[in-house]
Amino acid sequence: MIYHSVNWLDASKEITSIQLPNVTKGANTGVGGKEQDARLHIFAVSLVPAKPSGVSLEIERARSTQTWIEGTNKTQIVQVKVNNVGTEWLLAKHGVKITVDSPGLTTVVPGVVNRLRPGDQATVNVGVVNTKGTAEGSSGEATALVTGDGVNASATFNATFGIGDFEPTYDSIYSHEPAPWYTNGKYGIFIHWGVYAVPGWGDVGEHEQYAEWYWRFYSTGPFEDNRFYKYNLETYGANHEYDDFIQNFTADAWDPKEWVDLFADAGAQYFTQVSKHHDGYALFDIPANITTRTSVAQFPHRNLLQELFDAADQYQPHLHKTTYFSPPEWFHPDYKSLGFSAWPGGNATNPYTNKTVPYLGYVPVNDYVQDLILPEMRILAEMGTEILWCDIGIGSGPDADQLAGATFAAKYFNDNAAKGKQVLINNRCGGIPGDFDTPEYARYESVQVRKWESNLGMDPFSYGYNRATPDDQYLKPRDIVVSLIDIVSKNGNFLLDVGPTANGTIVQIEQDNLRAAGKWIKSHGEAIFNTNYWFVTAEEGDTIRFTQNANAFYISALYAPNDTLVIDSPVPYVDGDEVTVVGGQMAGTVVPSELLSNGSLQLTVTEEIKNADMYAWVFKISFGGVEDGTIGGTASMSGSGGNSSMSGSGSNATSSGVEASTGGAGKRAPEWVNLGALLLLAVTFYML
Repeated sequence: MIYHSVNWLDASKEITSIQLPNVTKGANTGVGGKEQDARLHIFAVSLVPAKPSGVSLEIERARSTQTWIEGTNKTQIVQVKVNNVGTEWLLAKHGVKITVDSPGLTTVVPGVVNRLRPGDQATVNVGVVNTKGTAEGSSGEATALVTGDGVNASATFNATFGIGDFEPTYDSIYSHEPAPWYTNGKYGIFIHWGVYAVPGWGDVGEHEQYAEWYWRFYSTGPFEDNRFYKYNLETYGANHEYDDFIQNFTADAWDPKEWVDLFADAGAQYFTQVSKHHDGYALFDIPANITTRTSVAQFPHRNLLQELFDAADQYQPHLHKTTYFSPPEWFHPDYKSLGFSAWPGGNATNPYTNKTVPYLGYVPVNDYVQDLILPEMRILAEMGTEILWCDIGIGSGPDADQLAGATFAAKYFNDNAAKGKQVLINNRCGGIPGDFDTPEYARYESVQVRKWESNLGMDPFSYGYNRATPDDQYLKPRDIVVSLIDIVSKNGNFLLDVGPTANGTIVQIEQDNLRAAGKWIKSHGEAIFNTNYWFVTAEEGDTIRFTQNANAFYISALYAPNDTLVIDSPVPYVDGDEVTVVGGQMAGTVVPSELLSNGSLQLTVTEEIKNADMYAWVFKISFGGVEDGTIGGTASMSGSGGNSSMSGSGSNATSSGVEASTGGAGKRAPEWVNLGALLLLAVTFYML
């Protein structure tokens, strides 16, 4: 894969050398979250010089996207990335707006930049619509324009006019990007609920494994360390088969309203229900000529997924409905020709009796992918799933996977766009890259321009219900809050899993901890939702994280701060700014603040402020100025960095900066007053 990265360098210092990381391993983004081998190969490094004086904005790139502002009739989003390459701050008083000019487009929602210090950058969304007679999906030249008091810049780029159809090709699907509702929703609840909840065992402590893998683990045989094999034999006996658990998957205490109410109380914006895991048991209705291994044809004879979707629509309509789906089935007889590794296909063998195990609900198919998997995926699409969250891939080989994935994705995207809905696919749906990456029980340590979503269970190491886990081992409210803050600061979403029991109840300690964290999340939501990562850095040490939007900058302390909280990072603060408390019992309280002689920001945090909150403490620097009109339903000020980050790069760019008075901007850190250069390190590399 080839990537393009832009990084901030402190322009107040003279560069003598640049040291790049020694990369030998990548993140856990392989099949099943497996760590991938990776090496860094540099093709080019570019430095962008600054302008000599004044406020000077330069457009680094402008590009059209195939996303639109939520709640509109497909007002298309154009992204414009601007840098302040001058020596003075851009402030709200400069009245900067960004528009797009073209015979094929009209700007209806200008982008805004209310503050940008020398050396910083902003990615701004502009809302446009096609001019009369311009065909959707056609292309042509457009110009991004920056205008303001003493500030102007422009750049031409090749634009796509309107929201066109996707084609069933790799390149077309690769250009798809995360929907704004997802980019800004930040927090979802994962639900692993299926037959595996009946045994509901994954061991404990250092021996714990995924409880939802119960069938696979015990069926691998009596090797020395197979504690699943021993537990299953001792608990259920040699002649008990996994499919015998189905009759005990009762859902008899399940109230889908209670679930969606819990998710809303938790502060989540979407949920991802497992519709079918590797055991092949589906929680939705499938035609009998495809399979009868479903919760409708078998116990409990209910379309559980549909009931959950209906409850969300009725009681918590703001929740976006999404589904996990496993194309491979461990022991489907017709998957044997495609099987690999831990997903072998073919009937299971009873490890105690050595007898072949029948596959309940099996219907022979000629082509596993075309006759089983794709029809199931289409049913989920027709049910209204807004994310198809695949796992493992399809398994029919790179070329066939790519064709199957692209064919499904094109129809899925186009059909929903026709209904005014924006939907997504993750990076595990076969031979297509998807809209976001999915590290499993892991997270990235730095900002990723491409959207990502960290998923893990409230259980220490299981997604499915594990009866062996003590209550005090579940993820605590503070851990939920701190994880969410950290992930969001690095352009990620947080998908937190619960594993309900076979009767449909969620473990009480999980409910309690979700609701406790939810109170904090709702109180401090402005620092989480509809925010973007900060270009300069996501964090300062282990204790501070940063987020921002068009109107404010947020400093989140992950531990109770000392009486004086000193921020050394070059945050966008000018003398005279009011720093206020976000959330808690003293929300809106002004915190005394000042710039120290070395340019650090010092906040004075009283005991009352510390005692008025818990889990994390958030402080806000307000910019003032114009509200961002591209927020729409849940759209953010700036982009998430989709797959098309390099398309439509600005060409023939021109910019001019007129020196602007600092006026009421007041005091700055001395080393930032006379910047001679903005240094943007652009690195192009690929990972093997």
